Amino acid sequence: MNNRIRTSLIIAPLLLFSLISEIFLFLFLFSLCVIIIFETNLNSKKNIRVLIYLILISIYFFLLILNFDFLIYAIYVSLLSFAISIFFNILELKKNKENLNFSNQILLENKKVFNLFFLRETSTIYYLFGTLSFYYLYQSPSEINWVLLPLFTVFAIDTSSYFIGSKFGKRKISFLEIISPNKTSIGFITAFITGSCVFYSLNYFFFNVFSNSISLFFSIIFPFFAVIGDLYSSAIKRNFGIKDYGNILPGHGGVLDRLDSVIISLVLIGLAKVFLS
Repeated sequence: MNNRIRTSLIIAPLLLFSLISEIFLFLFLFSLCVIIIFETNLNSKKNIRVLIYLILISIYFFLLILNFDFLIYAIYVSLLSFAISIFFNILELKKNKENLNFSNQILLENKKVFNLFFLRETSTIYYLFGTLSFYYLYQSPSEINWVLLPLFTVFAIDTSSYFIGSKFGKRKISFLEIISPNKTSIGFITAFITGSCVFYSLNYFFFNVFSNSISLFFSIIFPFFAVIGDLYSSAIKRNFGIKDYGNILPGHGGVLDRLDSVIISLVLIGLAKVFLS
């Protein structure tokens, strides 16, 4: 727990500094994408995949320097890849629900794993373009509210559900045991209540991103998608037989473990911005 707190205290200033420095934000997001590429390699021993993604993401960032107009497509690409990867996620969970364990890691080069191959690639595309949707939400300091609203809400959801769930949660959610065996009913209830209240309150009193009616709608669905993002990430790890995405963050299961709810939240708010623009 102490490692989680220390790591969060390091990450928070970096993120806040990136919001006030255009160059630092560019480097921060690029570094984040590079880490995502390595963490989503998922037991693969072929470095050519990493090289291809690094080249593609470098080209994309170079194009961003020239023109920001096509950033809107990052939202659509991330949503499409998310939907496809959910399909393969569920397919693999159903097929392997009795054989999932962390000691039996799946090497894509050694087995005929068509579903897992597409799950890995579509989830990688989703994570990369979902991260880049940050740019669509925040193209100038005047748009900082579009970013702070989902980030603060996700932080409140994660923190409250973790503390309340670990302290008072005794009843496990049986149908989620295959994905995340430690999830409890009280933890989920806390996540939904906290997320709804925090989202609506922050928008009403501080950020004013949405009208009251739209804010009420999003305060209901936002916690749901944040939880889905968390479960989605856990399901991928179960399907590939790994416990953590990486060890770059002490006390966490990798960078993607900290971004699971954040990315889907950014994509959701980005989609809302598209339709409201």
